[in-house]
Amino acid sequence: KSREQEIKSTAMERAPLLGEAPRARVRMLLARVGGLAAVALLVVAALPGRWQSGGGPSQLLSLPLSLAPVEDAGTMQTPHNHVLYSDWRGTSLESTDAWSFSHNWEGSVDIQEREQIVVKQPTLELSKRTKPPPVSDTAERLTAQYLVKLDGEWKPGQAAALLDTLDDLCSTSVSSKGSPASNCHMHQPTSWLIADERLVDDVHRSHHGQSIKVAKRALDYATSRGATLNGQEGNVVSRRLSFAVMRVVTDWGAHKPVVEQILKRRFGAQLKVDPGYTELTSVTTYEDGDRFQDFKSPEVLFMLEAWSLMPPTMYNVAGLKYVTRRQQGLDHPLYGATTAVSWPTNLDHSYQEYMDYSFNNDGYTSRHLFIHEKTHFFWGRHWGKALKDEWEEQGKWHDKDGGGTWGTPMTTAFTSDYGASNNPDEDLAECMAAYVLHPVLLEARAPKKKAFIAKHIARGITHLERPEVTSIVPNDSPYRRWPASLSDVKIHVTGAPEEDKQVRVSMQVQVGEGWHSPVHAEVSLAGPSGGSRKLKLYPDAQAGGEEGIDGVVTLGATETFSKLYEKGFWSASQIKIMDKLGNERWVKVGEYSWRLYLNNQLGAAWPARYLKESLKLDKSVEFDSVAQVDYPVLTATIRYQQTAAPIKEQNAVWMRLAAKESGRHDTWKSAGSSEYSYPIWQDGNCVKDAGSTDGTCTVTWKLSPNAPKGSYYVSMLNLEDSVANVRQQFFTLQKSGWTCCGRVGNTPDDEAPVFVELDDCSDAASGDICVDPDLTPPELDRSSVSASFEPGAQVDGSGTLVVDFSARDDKAGISTISYRVMDPQGFSHTGYLEHENSDGATYHGDATAWKTYTLQVKLPRGSPPGQWRVESLDIRDKAGNRKHHQFIELLVFSADGY
Repeated sequence: KSREQEIKSTAMERAPLLGEAPRARVRMLLARVGGLAAVALLVVAALPGRWQSGGGPSQLLSLPLSLAPVEDAGTMQTPHNHVLYSDWRGTSLESTDAWSFSHNWEGSVDIQEREQIVVKQPTLELSKRTKPPPVSDTAERLTAQYLVKLDGEWKPGQAAALLDTLDDLCSTSVSSKGSPASNCHMHQPTSWLIADERLVDDVHRSHHGQSIKVAKRALDYATSRGATLNGQEGNVVSRRLSFAVMRVVTDWGAHKPVVEQILKRRFGAQLKVDPGYTELTSVTTYEDGDRFQDFKSPEVLFMLEAWSLMPPTMYNVAGLKYVTRRQQGLDHPLYGATTAVSWPTNLDHSYQEYMDYSFNNDGYTSRHLFIHEKTHFFWGRHWGKALKDEWEEQGKWHDKDGGGTWGTPMTTAFTSDYGASNNPDEDLAECMAAYVLHPVLLEARAPKKKAFIAKHIARGITHLERPEVTSIVPNDSPYRRWPASLSDVKIHVTGAPEEDKQVRVSMQVQVGEGWHSPVHAEVSLAGPSGGSRKLKLYPDAQAGGEEGIDGVVTLGATETFSKLYEKGFWSASQIKIMDKLGNERWVKVGEYSWRLYLNNQLGAAWPARYLKESLKLDKSVEFDSVAQVDYPVLTATIRYQQTAAPIKEQNAVWMRLAAKESGRHDTWKSAGSSEYSYPIWQDGNCVKDAGSTDGTCTVTWKLSPNAPKGSYYVSMLNLEDSVANVRQQFFTLQKSGWTCCGRVGNTPDDEAPVFVELDDCSDAASGDICVDPDLTPPELDRSSVSASFEPGAQVDGSGTLVVDFSARDDKAGISTISYRVMDPQGFSHTGYLEHENSDGATYHGDATAWKTYTLQVKLPRGSPPGQWRVESLDIRDKAGNRKHHQFIELLVFSADGY
């Protein structure tokens, strides 16, 4: 054999010897290489003892062997460079030359995380209620303190619950020194009636504001009462009535003074930044107030609800003084397209900041983020080293280099890929949010972590899910296994330095014998200094497809990488393996070996350049012949300059279109032209000028004829070249000449926005392009929501979960509808309901008429048996107004003895 063949075959023969020390393995691996062995053994002898027991990737044992060329039939062969890696993860052989690169890892990632834990339904037994005061006594206090009159039939416990709730929100305190009525702005008499029906938000206020109906179901657990949960004695209560009353006294979040006093009273935080934004951000991003704005009304309600659901021991935390909202339509200057950022600095008064991404998805995401971010302050400012060390042990986290590069061999005991792929701080923040909002999910995925939080953080506070809309899914043979873990990774790259590269990636997963839920994998790649790409690996038909061979499924992907992708190693921090049931396994790079090298002589890392002050925004009008209505069209153009790689052929640019009440600076900090809508993302294309490196990009928005009136502008743009290098530009009213902001490398200073006015047609001059604004979200008939299951031919969990409901809009018409349904293991299955009016700027039909919608969720074989629950619906109209509807109530149980 040639020396190249000798090394390859020897490595493959000896790879299974994982129990031997690396020093012994290398001796055997190199024993047959002849004269090179003596040199190699001298290197091994000089290695410190820590190599013998393995270590992290930074301690990888590697021996580069430069092999001399050999002659074959008179032709000199191309020199190859072989590198042999061997450590506790397994054995890798790497080969490179000018035309190819290969990296073959043989090892196994499996720490017995195979079988899922089946979560049992909790057993809650209620004790008798403490006898409340007579209704007449409570009614007298309600009238005296809050000008509240009880209308209709109220039981003593229900009346007492309403009084207790108002006292909790409004009574005089150190931070709320006014009268109870003035603290909650209750200056006019109101009458309150219990309604035996499902109400949106659990409460309804008449147009004149003096008559209020409260859903009876919201009062069921409104007062704390004795209970036994799975044999543990304690008390149980719900915050549902508190949330309903909070909506009334804050005018659904619009009355910010009441919001502020509740924030200060209950959580020690506030929205108003007393020292000013420049001082507040002086040690973080150093920005002025024009990068920030007011919260929208629904956003502050999500905050109050989320924090109220946390254990009372987490209501207040040192350092969290201010809660801020970034300008609409902007990414974060440091962290890009993130959702929120906390700054638990050592300053007495620090802050959090939230972006559009925190709110323009669904209501669950918003509440999740508020809990997640607050937990960071406890990690950074409150919890001591002993608690952190114990948490790190729960997740088997280890700091691999002492500099904050964290790893863990665990692959399933997390509630999200974000928690699994980062560090123990992010892991705990994700688990804390799940502990409150998705307790069954945390129990199923990480029961030890849930027990840790219950004992050390929540201090005996646990949450129970009380669903409203459910359906039973039968399954005689449920699939209870996590997706199989990977065993081998093979990477092969071919192509000359000046050519495009063919990249083939394959990996094996050990699915075992018998039927398994089909799997696939995702790998997110990052370039040496920029650029990104996602690989999706599916079962290889040549290796048995989804069924595999002898219990092994081979996943693979073959893709072309442009010769202009940046030269160097493209990293993959994590491999995510998923099955059709939605189960996931997350494998960090420290547990396997990944090396993908692109030898691109023409590789580029510098993105296209936006040409300064070239943005133009124009308005026009188009006609919908079906709806028989005109609608406005806004078109943005920019000029760009190619710097290296050409611009993408399709969708090379995206922009966000935002709107304010006007383009004046005194309205810039407002929450936007509507409390219920967000900037509109839209992509577009770019065309290069003939014989030039410059070109023009165009993006077009077709708006609803009922869009909000106001001053429309492009808030930011994103240019992307053909190899995923990006450049962004922000447009704000930030002061001229201000050099800010801890900005991301390629993002220049802000430019002033270019405004286009869309007036209300009732005020517009004849012939002007205008709108008939719709500023209210669609309406849901909550009592119409139902769920049923249509089984497949076999009792194996397959079939269709059907959710029916009725909804309507007052003007623009219903557009996008998103949903969450939760399985018995706590996992949320999300998606969108497609209907005839899902897309387009105009509504075809009568937008104001009640319409029945049918959501069909296909469940695959192996789906968890038991009670499936409708978790939420988020309904949006053509004007962008949206409303979140939650169908799972959370009961809060407090165990005795804490």
